Amino acid sequence: MTSSSNTTANDYVECPLCGGEGQIEVEVAVVDHMNGGYLKEEMMTCELCDGNGEVLQDDADEFTIFVELEDGPFLH
Repeated sequence: MTSSSNTTANDYVECPLCGGEGQIEVEVAVVDHMNGGYLKEEMMTCELCDGNGEVLQDDADEFTIFVELEDGPFLH
């Protein structure tokens, strides 16, 4: 698979935000004047991969956080 931007299927990896699902769970505030309101969980399309479940390797690398701990390096 090659597109006009010369990317191939090997250039794509699983989306680090949604784990390849294409959707993420978010909390949405619900106004309830009598009881003070509450948070409701909803599924929405992942903004990083636009619901495809895959992103370019470079985009995934920008999203990955590298943390240096005393026990050694870990990726989060």
